[in-house]
Amino acid sequence: MLLLISDANILIDVEKGNLTPIIFRLSYEIAVPDILFELELRERHSHLLEAGLKVKSLTAESIKKTESLTQQHPRPSMMDHSALALALQEQCPLLTEDKLLNRWELIGARNNE
Repeated sequence: MLLLISDANILIDVEKGNLTPIIFRLSYEIAVPDILFELELRERHSHLLEAGLKVKSLTAESIKKTESLTQQHPRPSMMDHSALALALQEQCPLLTEDKLLNRWELIGARNNE
Protein backbone atom coordinates (compact mmCIF):
# COMPACT_ATOMS: atom_id res chain seq x y z
CA MET A 1 0.00 0.00 0.00
CA LEU A 2 1.41 3.40 -1.00
CA LEU A 3 2.10 5.78 1.87
CA LEU A 4 1.08 9.42 1.43
CA ILE A 5 2.04 12.19 3.85
CA SER A 6 -0.49 14.98 4.22
CA ASP A 7 -0.39 18.48 5.57
CA ALA A 8 -3.24 19.57 7.86
CA ASN A 9 -4.99 21.72 5.26
CA ILE A 10 -5.61 18.81 2.91
CA LEU A 11 -7.24 16.75 5.66
CA ILE A 12 -9.35 19.68 6.83
CA ASP A 13 -10.51 20.29 3.25
CA VAL A 14 -11.32 16.58 2.86
CA GLU A 15 -13.52 16.85 5.94
CA LYS A 16 -15.22 20.03 4.72
CA GLY A 17 -16.07 18.22 1.50
CA ASN A 18 -17.47 15.23 3.43
CA LEU A 19 -14.88 13.00 1.74
CA THR A 20 -13.29 11.49 4.84
CA PRO A 21 -14.94 8.06 4.52
CA ILE A 22 -14.06 7.92 0.84
CA ILE A 23 -10.42 8.96 1.05
CA PHE A 24 -9.61 6.42 3.76
CA ARG A 25 -11.16 3.60 1.69
CA LEU A 26 -8.66 4.18 -1.11
CA SER A 27 -5.67 1.87 -1.35
CA TYR A 28 -3.35 4.41 0.29
CA GLU A 29 -2.09 4.82 3.81
CA ILE A 30 -2.28 8.49 4.80
CA ALA A 31 -0.07 9.81 7.57
CA VAL A 32 0.96 13.04 9.24
CA PRO A 33 3.89 13.92 11.51
CA ASP A 34 3.14 13.43 15.20
CA ILE A 35 3.83 17.07 16.03
CA LEU A 36 1.46 18.28 13.31
CA PHE A 37 -1.26 15.96 14.60
CA GLU A 38 -0.82 17.12 18.20
CA LEU A 39 -0.73 20.84 17.44
CA GLU A 40 -3.13 21.16 14.51
CA LEU A 41 -5.46 18.18 14.35
CA ARG A 42 -5.97 16.50 17.73
CA GLU A 43 -8.41 19.02 19.20
CA ARG A 44 -10.95 19.12 16.36
CA HIS A 45 -9.99 16.25 14.09
CA SER A 46 -8.87 13.36 16.32
CA HIS A 47 -11.64 11.20 14.82
CA LEU A 48 -9.43 10.96 11.72
CA LEU A 49 -7.44 8.32 13.62
CA GLU A 50 -10.54 6.11 13.69
CA ALA A 51 -11.04 6.74 9.97
CA GLY A 52 -7.53 5.43 9.25
CA LEU A 53 -5.10 8.34 9.59
CA LYS A 54 -1.62 7.26 10.72
CA VAL A 55 0.70 9.36 12.85
CA LYS A 56 4.44 8.96 12.31
CA SER A 57 7.45 10.32 14.17
CA LEU A 58 10.21 12.32 12.58
CA THR A 59 13.76 11.05 12.98
CA ALA A 60 16.35 13.36 14.55
CA GLU A 61 17.65 14.09 11.06
CA SER A 62 14.16 15.00 9.83
CA ILE A 63 13.63 17.29 12.82
CA LYS A 64 16.84 19.10 11.88
CA LYS A 65 15.59 19.31 8.27
CA THR A 66 12.32 20.84 9.53
CA GLU A 67 14.20 23.42 11.59
CA SER A 68 16.52 24.27 8.72
CA LEU A 69 13.68 24.70 6.23
CA THR A 70 11.74 26.86 8.68
CA GLN A 71 14.73 29.14 9.26
CA GLN A 72 15.50 29.45 5.55
CA HIS A 73 11.88 29.79 4.42
CA PRO A 74 9.49 31.26 7.01
CA ARG A 75 6.59 30.54 4.70
CA PRO A 76 5.22 27.80 4.69
CA SER A 77 4.80 27.11 8.40
CA MET A 78 6.94 24.86 10.55
CA MET A 79 4.11 22.30 10.57
CA ASP A 80 4.07 22.28 6.77
CA HIS A 81 7.84 21.84 6.78
CA SER A 82 7.46 18.91 9.18
CA ALA A 83 5.09 17.24 6.68
CA LEU A 84 7.63 17.80 3.91
CA ALA A 85 10.44 16.41 6.08
CA LEU A 86 8.35 13.31 6.85
CA ALA A 87 7.59 12.77 3.16
CA LEU A 88 11.31 12.99 2.39
CA GLN A 89 12.12 10.70 5.33
CA GLU A 90 9.61 8.09 4.18
CA GLN A 91 10.45 8.66 0.50
CA CYS A 92 6.83 9.07 -0.46
CA PRO A 93 4.54 11.74 -1.95
CA LEU A 94 3.36 14.76 -0.02
CA LEU A 95 -0.28 15.84 -0.22
CA THR A 96 -0.33 19.63 -0.06
CA GLU A 97 -1.91 22.63 -1.70
CA ASP A 98 1.22 24.70 -1.12
CA LYS A 99 3.16 25.19 -4.36
CA LEU A 100 6.40 25.91 -2.48
CA LEU A 101 6.20 22.62 -0.62
CA ASN A 102 5.54 20.73 -3.83
CA ARG A 103 8.59 22.32 -5.44
CA TRP A 104 10.81 21.56 -2.43
CA GLU A 105 9.57 17.98 -2.32
CA LEU A 106 10.77 17.47 -5.89
CA ILE A 107 14.13 19.09 -5.14
CA GLY A 108 14.50 17.00 -1.97
CA ALA A 109 13.55 13.80 -3.75
CA ARG A 110 16.24 14.41 -6.38
CA ASN A 111 18.80 15.17 -3.67
CA ASN A 112 17.95 11.94 -1.82
CA GLU A 113 18.56 9.70 -4.86
